[in-house]
Amino acid sequence: MLVGMLSCRPDDQFTGVSAGAAGRYIVTAYIDSGDTLFSLQPGSTGYKPGINKLGVSSFTVELAIAGANQLTMKTVYWRKGVQSTFGKEVNVQLTNIDYQFTLPETNSGTFYEGRVGRFTGLFYEHIVGGGFRILPSGDSLSLNSSSPDVVIVAQPGR
Repeated sequence: MLVGMLSCRPDDQFTGVSAGAAGRYIVTAYIDSGDTLFSLQPGSTGYKPGINKLGVSSFTVELAIAGANQLTMKTVYWRKGVQSTFGKEVNVQLTNIDYQFTLPETNSGTFYEGRVGRFTGLFYEHIVGGGFRILPSGDSLSLNSSSPDVVIVAQPGR
């Protein structure tokens, strides 16, 4: 009888489009206004920063299912022993080659492009004029632009 009750209503949490993109992604590059502020060493196994002008560690993007076609996206990093998290909701649409993200509310001053490769599993996000940015660590470093133009690239976490 319990099996019959459970099979009456499909669980969108596991069958929706968002399930294909959900997961943890390790940030391999963070670029602000054309300047690479963070990258992992190419070909390294594990988490080994190459460029790290941000002074961050354990830099990830976590995509959690919020609905059949919606994800909660959290960008998480550690700096000097303090964890910082920035979150937002995104809508998900499946295409032939990737899971494309859009922001639920459109801001006329913000350009947003986000996706996870359907077959590669690579995460890509580009935000201009909105969102968040991580300020470089150290007094001598500054951002080139007052208007955010941020690109985040990540690979599936293991």
